[in-house]
Amino acid sequence: MSIQPFHTSTDVIHTHMTLTLAGGTSADVVTADFRYNVLEPYAVRASFALPGSPAVEWVMARDLLREGLVMPAGLGDIRIRPTADGIAIELVSPQGSAILLGDVAPLVDFVTRTCQAVPDSHENEFFSIDAELDMLASYTRSANRAKGHDGA
Repeated sequence: MSIQPFHTSTDVIHTHMTLTLAGGTSADVVTADFRYNVLEPYAVRASFALPGSPAVEWVMARDLLREGLVMPAGLGDIRIRPTADGIAIELVSPQGSAILLGDVAPLVDFVTRTCQAVPDSHENEFFSIDAELDMLASYTRSANRAKGHDGA
């Protein structure tokens, strides 16, 4: 028996943009890549990188990004808010924090495209926790058999 994902689309929505570090100089440029996969309908993955440095990936709720375009949003490690001339994304970790500033238009377009792919409040049509748990159980049973365990 083969367990299939709840939704098999491979649609990935992507946008690339340049942000600047708040309080920095115009040379403090951060590249950002935002990705949305319809197979993960609740999440947006964002990679941020300084020139010459490896990218760091953050995962946020699509709702957080969408809300942050029009009003301050987020209470945790990621906070997003509109500014007079764009958008501010604040990232907080045990290693430090950064506020990134940029143009809001690429993110408005990105969020619009994600909502066209998976309409708001329809995420559950693209994701099934039961199907995910079934796949996890199947993988666990297969791994146990490969190790010589009976899987009980």
